[in-house]
Amino acid sequence: MGLSIFSSIFLGIIEGLTEFAPVSSTAHILISGKMIGVTSSEFFTVFSVAIQSGAILGAVVYFWKTVWQNLSLIPKIIVGFLPTAVVGLLLHSIISKVFSNHLLIAYALIIGGIIFLFLKTNDSEVEVKDISYKEAFIVGCTQILAFIPGVSRSGATLIGGTALKIPRFQIVPFSFLLGIPTILGASFVELVSIPQIDKTGWMIITTGIVVSFLTALLTMKWFIEILTKKPLSYWGWYRIFIGILIIIFVKM
Repeated sequence: MGLSIFSSIFLGIIEGLTEFAPVSSTAHILISGKMIGVTSSEFFTVFSVAIQSGAILGAVVYFWKTVWQNLSLIPKIIVGFLPTAVVGLLLHSIISKVFSNHLLIAYALIIGGIIFLFLKTNDSEVEVKDISYKEAFIVGCTQILAFIPGVSRSGATLIGGTALKIPRFQIVPFSFLLGIPTILGASFVELVSIPQIDKTGWMIITTGIVVSFLTALLTMKWFIEILTKKPLSYWGWYRIFIGILIIIFVKM
C-alpha cells in the first residue's frame, strides 16, 4: 500500500514525537509505516526525510527568542553543522541504500541503548549560549554517526556531548538547534533528488510536515524537561526494547 493522507497524519505524529528523543525518528517511521502496510519506495524515503523538517520548524519557533537574544549561537550552529554537511553530501548515495535496513536499525538501537545505560551526565545548569566553538564542532562530528539508521541524531549528539562532559543543559538545546540546518538540508537534498512528485504526493508530504510541526511544538518543552533532568537510562531501556521488537518483527 502506498502513502495516503491518513498514513501521512499518523506518521507525522510519530515523527513529531520522536525527532527530538534519542530513539531514532527514522527507525520509528520505517517500522510504523511497515505496521500500517505502507510499502517501501523512493517516495516513502523522501517523505520520511521531508517530514522531519516539520518537527525542526517546531524547534525554530520554540527557540526563536533564545537565538535572537544570543546571536553568537548562529556561527556555533554553523560550525557544528559543517562536518555533517560535508559527510552527508559525500556519502548520500551510500546512506540511501542502507536507509531501510531493519536489522541494522535494530542493532544500532540496542547498542545505543546499552551506551545510554552507562552514561554519567554532567548536570551543571549552564546556558546553551555558553557552549564553545570547539564543543560545537565536536558535537557536530558525533552527529555524523546518525547517518547509520537507528543511531538517532539526538542520541548521537547526547552520547558525544555527555562523553565529553558537556553539561546536559547545554548539549540538549544545542542538539535541537543543530538539527535545524541538518534536517532542513537533508530534506532539500531528498526533495530535489526525486524525479517528479505529483499534486497528490505534495499534498501527502505537506500534510506530514504540518502534523509533525504541530506535534513537535506541543511536546518540545516536555522533551527538553525529560532530557535535561531525568536519567538517560530511561531512553536506554526503551531503545533496547524497541530494538528487540524490531528483530522479532523482522523475523516474523
